[in-house]
Amino acid sequence: METGRPYSRLLLRLERLNALSADDRQRIADLPFKLVNYPAGRDVVSHGYSPSQCTLVLDGFLCGHKPASGSRRQITSFFVAGDIADLATLHLPAVDYSITTVGPAVVAFVPHAALKEAANGSTALAQAFWRETLMQAAISQEWIVNLGRRDAFARIAHIVCELTVRLQASGLARDLSFAMPWTQMDVADACGISNVHANRVIQDLRHLGLVDWDSRRLKIRDWNSLTRLGDFNDDYLHYRSNTNRISSLASQNVVDADPIRTTPSTPVRGVTGAAKTDG
Repeated sequence: METGRPYSRLLLRLERLNALSADDRQRIADLPFKLVNYPAGRDVVSHGYSPSQCTLVLDGFLCGHKPASGSRRQITSFFVAGDIADLATLHLPAVDYSITTVGPAVVAFVPHAALKEAANGSTALAQAFWRETLMQAAISQEWIVNLGRRDAFARIAHIVCELTVRLQASGLARDLSFAMPWTQMDVADACGISNVHANRVIQDLRHLGLVDWDSRRLKIRDWNSLTRLGDFNDDYLHYRSNTNRISSLASQNVVDADPIRTTPSTPVRGVTGAAKTDG
């Protein structure tokens, strides 16, 4: 099967635990993908929308979010290349969150009918889609712990570690470095803190020598210390094949940092889009 096709990242994702047969791989290759390029900050799916298609991320980042405290939002998930951001809509009548681009992104829309036909024709594919839904639920559970029981430093460190592992599972972030178009507001909305607090934590992570982080790119300089700070264990992601590769990279790139201060300098404090755009 060729690389660089719309279905390539989806196949890589579905086969991360169990290989698919040649027939099942062909079923995925034959899906009718509709590619759409989106600019930064564009709503792809709106809360309450009843879609007839699923959204596969091909490049860039999407985020799922809900309104909170009037004008503020809570980011509830990030989606990376290979993720189907709204897979549950195969069996649910409407989306209960909005999905928005974080930086420019490329997505592929796949009709529900085509996905259901592929799943109905293959037990292995049906199980693979079901497994994807369960894994997204596991990530959501970890985010609840992150917001409820970790301080601001650990919250941000944990999300960075999680995204690194997830990107490596899609063949990205091979050198613990990746494009990161987040704004400070995105970080704050994902971690339930203020923009000012998010800025202070990011500055401290840089000062500690754990990351190089600018407006376009993030590079992890000390993976082991960052995972300790973020209380990060990737068991919930089920990416066993990735862990050894990241550990190997980290062992070659460890920076001797000072003991990590995990207490934030300030206490932690704790819009939805228009209709779905079909391009």
